[in-house]
Amino acid sequence: MAFAAWLPFLHQPLRPDESGFLLLSRHWQPGTSLYGDYWVDRPPLLLWLFSIAGHLTPAGAVVAAPAVKLMAATASAASVLLAGVLAGLLGRGRVWPRVAGPAVALALLSSPYFGLPETDGEVLAVPFVLLGVVLLVSALRHPSGRRGLALAAGAGAAAMAAALVKQNEVDVFVLAAALPLTRRGRAAGLAGRAAAFAGGSLAMLGVGLAGAAARGTSPSGIWDAVVVFRLEAAAVIGTSASPATPERMSHLTTVSVLSGGVLLLVLAALLVVLDRSSLLTWPALCLAGWEVLGVAMGGSYWWHYLTGLVPGLVLLVVLAAPARRRALVAACLAYVLVVNAFAWVHWSRQPVEVSPEARVSSYLRSHARPTDGVVVAFGHAEIVAASGLSSPYPYLWSLPVRVRDPRLRQLEDVLAGPSAPRWLVVDGDTVGSWGLDARDAQDYVVRHYGEQRTYGEWHVWERQVGADG
Repeated sequence: MAFAAWLPFLHQPLRPDESGFLLLSRHWQPGTSLYGDYWVDRPPLLLWLFSIAGHLTPAGAVVAAPAVKLMAATASAASVLLAGVLAGLLGRGRVWPRVAGPAVALALLSSPYFGLPETDGEVLAVPFVLLGVVLLVSALRHPSGRRGLALAAGAGAAAMAAALVKQNEVDVFVLAAALPLTRRGRAAGLAGRAAAFAGGSLAMLGVGLAGAAARGTSPSGIWDAVVVFRLEAAAVIGTSASPATPERMSHLTTVSVLSGGVLLLVLAALLVVLDRSSLLTWPALCLAGWEVLGVAMGGSYWWHYLTGLVPGLVLLVVLAAPARRRALVAACLAYVLVVNAFAWVHWSRQPVEVSPEARVSSYLRSHARPTDGVVVAFGHAEIVAASGLSSPYPYLWSLPVRVRDPRLRQLEDVLAGPSAPRWLVVDGDTVGSWGLDARDAQDYVVRHYGEQRTYGEWHVWERQVGADG
């Protein structure tokens, strides 16, 4: 069912993130930036996964790529299966926990409120997180011997794999760090399993960094993108964000409540605290707390951030489902299933309209030469991808521009350089936006580019014949 929930959306146009990641994965080779000639604040395993989808997508498919949606469908199905395995390990033979765990994963991973039908880092990281939790719980049941060490090593590898898909998905590390605090003297073999966990995670990290280095992406560049940049971005968002940012935060809060996700999280956490019969009580609360913090600290407050809550919710619901409290959890879970099912039905029946971004891409495909370049100011990588052109400007997302090129000096160098794009697509009447000082860049655009067409808020500019730096 989780897999099938994605099928009605297979041929929908790719969203900006999906198009951007697919474009980067196709051009990932030694180049002038982090991933070839482009830059994004994401770790390399995400690009490897999109590379797989790219190999399954015909080169001429520039608008829709069913393989990208099928990748998310597979991740959702795997997550539901792993939620069932986890519920079987912790359910103590009861049927209800073994039903409730997968039902939570199904309801939320099939919900437009939690990001469907967008294939993003969160939905691709969830199966790695749940796999790490399953292996970690299994390792606790084998305090000594090779099997326990192998399970712990596998948990460490899965934990690192999740972080290499989305850098804040360190859920399994949080759970592992909290486990020793609750062992209460049952520490037999704990040191050995901790070493195996660390070894597995370091081995996965080494494989990921080596694979990225083979394609021209350095470890220092990855650190700068996934750690240093995120700190810089948080400062920029905090000091100069547009009114759209708190508005999205309000919408995300509303959606989290309407979907029932927050209600289920609070109820399950309360019941687990009141019961406290499991050694996983406090580790599970730490895991869920980290996931809530990850959503709150995301900065841009997109709906797909909520997908990161799924592993903690599954674990808490399984732990909070003893027989005497089944009715409370069942009632809340029923609400979650019904509300998100209705949301899915509503979204699946929505007609696919031709967006202004698609019209811009169509115009560029009709009027551009294959050797032309295009720069989109700013974000909306789907325009670049669907146009079939390349961008000489490395930033296909808007946040890196605001953080790394706020005065648009680098953009000016590109527009005035030997690889100046023939086409410039601008969202609005000027290249300026919040957090940017665009006076010099806008002056250059007006002097060297002429506006050709307007689609909604998008303005298509073409470099004038004879224009130079």
